Amino acid sequence: MKLVAAAAIATTLVIVLGFIMVSPIFLNPVQVESKQRIMLSFSISESDDVVTWCKNLSAILSEYDLSATAFIVGKVAEQHPECVRCFGNKVDIGSQTYSNSNLTSIPNYEAQLTEVRKGKLAVETAGNLLSKVFMAPNKATDQNIYSLLSQNEILADFSYDGQYNVYVGTQFLKFDAFVFEGSTCSADVILANGKTSKVTVLHFDNECSIELIENFIESLRTGQFDFVNASEITGLELTVRGT
Repeated sequence: MKLVAAAAIATTLVIVLGFIMVSPIFLNPVQVESKQRIMLSFSISESDDVVTWCKNLSAILSEYDLSATAFIVGKVAEQHPECVRCFGNKVDIGSQTYSNSNLTSIPNYEAQLTEVRKGKLAVETAGNLLSKVFMAPNKATDQNIYSLLSQNEILADFSYDGQYNVYVGTQFLKFDAFVFEGSTCSADVILANGKTSKVTVLHFDNECSIELIENFIESLRTGQFDFVNASEITGLELTVRGT
């Protein structure tokens, strides 16, 4: 009798398993789609309305609950600390030299180092934070850039079209990226770019209107995007608040 009962149980399990295997759940498994990572990048230099612009940008990013990265000129941070303080915790804060000077136009290394160091310190002081991410004004760099950044404990550099650089071990390593300028491309171009392993960087400066930026965000929210900041891209803590 025990043998018969065991056989019956086994037969029942086979029938149930067979039903499950051909059920719609198994025929059409739910696919979890990964999203294209995109970093909204903002370059903030001196202008008549810079404080209002920053506060409006911060309000939009908070409203949509988006991560992003803002690179602020040191002199702006020094004169208008609210331009740093207004951004929430999901926004990484980077520096962009002290006076927004083109690094390649500065004739000697020590002067370049001072320009980078003063810019970083001004941003950190204004925001009561440590900043470890950088973008060169006009994305202009020379052979000194990696030394300048490592001397200032900067771990990530977004000064380039087509890449970003991360300090790993004892050197900066290059990572490919799609970089778009919000002032010269449309949201449709980014939406059509498709899903890739490369991160997408969408860059604006504060000459772009807040309306343009918000319209861009509205359009991109219709696509499959994961909005990230520089820390989330690199896996490093690039903005340490409350220091």
